[in-house]
Amino acid sequence: PGPGPGPGPGPGGWSVPAGKDWDFSSSDIFSGLNIDPNTLVKKLDLDSRSIISSRTGLEEKPILSKKEKMKLRKERWLQKIESVKLAKQKQKAEAKRKATPVVGDMQPLMEALPELSDLT
Repeated sequence: PGPGPGPGPGPGGWSVPAGKDWDFSSSDIFSGLNIDPNTLVKKLDLDSRSIISSRTGLEEKPILSKKEKMKLRKERWLQKIESVKLAKQKQKAEAKRKATPVVGDMQPLMEALPELSDLT
């Protein structure tokens, strides 16, 4: 005779009367709770709003036509392409300078030295 259903200590040594184990369906959890609906209403005035929410409410985004949106998108795309081209050109020029025999890349040294106009 081991632990099983019936009277006496249940699993873990708890004494549970038969039919009373974890039955919440018949009991009303919120029976003694009274909530006033007026306390649930919350109004935010400008003083109590956070900085982020007050900023988003004040400024209005300009309404752009579809053509304008497409133009802006194309401009951003062209700028991105241009920046990639420029980065490749810089990388290519640096590789060319590094390939110069004996001297190597002198550009960082030139940038580090002050100009003659600054010295006088």
